This record gives sequence, C-alpha cells and structure tokens, in this order.
Amino acid sequence: MRGMDEGRRTRFRAAPLVAVVVLLLLPVLYVLASGPLVALVSNGYISDKSTLYHALEVIYWPLAFCADHCQPFASFLEAYMKLCGAKL
Repeated sequence: MRGMDEGRRTRFRAAPLVAVVVLLLLPVLYVLASGPLVALVSNGYISDKSTLYHALEVIYWPLAFCADHCQPFASFLEAYMKLCGAKL
C-alpha cells in the first residue's frame, strides 16, 4: 500500500515539470511548423484562394507581425522557410 502512495506523489511532483516543458515547447513548434506550411503554399500544394490558406494567415499572423517589426527574426524566418523548400 505504501508503494502506491509514493508512486502517486512522484506523479504529482512530475506534473508541474511536464506542464512547464509543454508550455515551453509549444511556441517552438508553432514557429517550426510555419516553414513547411509556407513551402506547401509557395510550391502550389495549398492554393492562396483556399479557405485553409486564409485560416493559416490568421493563425500565423503573429509571426508575420513579429517579422515586420524585428529584422533579425525576419531574417531567421526567411532562411528557415528557404531551408524547408519555400520559393520566396
């Protein structure tokens, strides 16, 4: 019985750490997902007239805003998107 209590305590101690790791990884994955999506659009796999394209514009608007106002970030995004195969 005592072993189960210790196991539960360990899980409860690990939960905040897992939450912090997830919260730190989400913005990184958000930025990294933009490169392949831009490559799909620039190579014609996603039409710029499609609903998906307009939804992606809304979802990734914060990245465009940051790139417009921070030249180093814009340079990073451009290089990353080219690395992903985007035709800029």
